[in-house]
Amino acid sequence: MKTALITTTIFVPKVLERYRQLGPDVSIIVAGDKKTPHAETRRFVESLGNAVYLSDEDQANLGYESSEIIGWNKIMRRNLPLLEAIRQKAEVIISIDDDNLPVGDDYFTSFDKVFNAPYSGISASNCQLPGGWFNIGTMLLPNVFHRGFSYEQRQPAAPFQLRPCTNRRVGVAAGLWLGDPDIDAMDRITNQPLVQHFSDLLHTGVSVERGTFSPFNTQNTGFVAELAPLLMVLVGVGRYDDIWASYIAERIMMETDYHVHYGKPYVWQERNPQSRWRNLKDEVFGMEHTPQFCRDLLELKLGDGDIVEKLERLYLGLQGKAYIPPVVFELGLAWVRDVRRAQRN
Repeated sequence: MKTALITTTIFVPKVLERYRQLGPDVSIIVAGDKKTPHAETRRFVESLGNAVYLSDEDQANLGYESSEIIGWNKIMRRNLPLLEAIRQKAEVIISIDDDNLPVGDDYFTSFDKVFNAPYSGISASNCQLPGGWFNIGTMLLPNVFHRGFSYEQRQPAAPFQLRPCTNRRVGVAAGLWLGDPDIDAMDRITNQPLVQHFSDLLHTGVSVERGTFSPFNTQNTGFVAELAPLLMVLVGVGRYDDIWASYIAERIMMETDYHVHYGKPYVWQERNPQSRWRNLKDEVFGMEHTPQFCRDLLELKLGDGDIVEKLERLYLGLQGKAYIPPVVFELGLAWVRDVRRAQRN
């Protein structure tokens, strides 16, 4: 399958040498930002072969409407290489952070295995479908709550069931992380977990029943081309930018036969320096509004049409929700136009 690896960085992303070694034919697209050392980063990225570096000027010159709405010095610049991967007609797009270190030699083959054949194995579901919740963090050791998991569902913990499944079509493959896990700032401040083991179930993977909300992020996550438009990370919602994108994706996937899969490949997260207190402030909005956001998603009527048409109807259907910043709709509708343009080229 034609695969593209996308990321954004404000450093020279040396970790990409390892990804290139593991995937000699994978296309790599890197977005810089205002703080990135452009000349040095461009030299490094281009030295990898079949790799493109997009400086701030390069991104502006691409002419995508969503670029200016996103702004600068933001992780949401990741949306630009996503559009370019769509334009390249990649069949699978893998999104990583530049602090993700691949564990083992099976990084790309693990994604190939998930996407190339129907999945048969274990399925996780909630007892209260639709609109139930599943936290993949229960299968990490120590147990954690994935960043963005609804606080309403934490006490008591949302119940879940494991069942056998066969011939599942996987649309999103969320690889997991050892080391510093992707958790809320509050959990990181109070508990400081270090994940060194996974449940044995995750070595073969776990799929999630459609109708269940289960947050995933944009680090170490692969998705098929048809669903790529759903992985636009939002602005205006703090550190719930990719989390709300995952809930949007899961809502639209409820109208399809696609499923989310958790498991391999694994990475070690050697987390870049960040302010935990700033992260906490950036999470308060999502902590408060995620339950209502997901309830509103379930009430939407998305109608017929392709994934992009459903996404457009979703943003139009959410307009008027007072708790959602207007920039979310502005970006979402501009993004739909950009995706259609990228798909045509």
